[in-house]
Formats: sequence, C-alpha cells, structure tokens
Amino acid sequence: MRNDTPERDLSRSEYDPASGRWSGIETLLAALIDEVRLNTWIYAQAHSERRVEKPTPIRRPGMPVRREKRMSLSDAQKIDPRLRGLSEDEAQATLDRLTGRG
Repeated sequence: MRNDTPERDLSRSEYDPASGRWSGIETLLAALIDEVRLNTWIYAQAHSERRVEKPTPIRRPGMPVRREKRMSLSDAQKIDPRLRGLSEDEAQATLDRLTGRG
C-alpha cells in the first residue's frame, strides 16, 4: 500500500504517486467517485431524448484497461425470446432500441 512507501521514495523528485499502489482510502474514494458518476449518468440518461455516453471508471494502478465485450446478434437471439424469429435487421433494430443504442 502507498502508506507503506518509505519516506526516501516519497521524497525523490522522480517518484510518481499515480504509478504507486493505492491505500485503502484512495481505493474507496475512487469507488465513491465512480458510483456518483454512474448515478449521475443514470439520471441524465433517464431524462434525455438522446443517448448519453456512459462515464469511464477511474483507472486504478496495476489494473488492466477493460474492453467492453459485446454479445453477437446470434447469441442475443438465442437468449432473448423477443429477438427470435426476426430477420437480422429487425433483430438488430430491436436490440438497439432495447439497449438504448438506437
């Protein structure tokens, strides 16, 4: 944890605090900020005619950047009965409408 970083490392001018491990307080603060941003986004999305871009979480040190995984249309049709029996274009349009992408 950053709280355990020796003073000699903290006093070096080339030490970059952003690259060091975070303390528990910093981790909780980042989680709180992410939750506030998400709550604000949900409110804005619910009251907007257009799609509002979802906020990106605060990057944590040592954590890889997560890529958004998207399900294929054929997998979505297998899972969601509302998409079964529709043509590919109709299913994609329905899926876009249901997920707020359309």
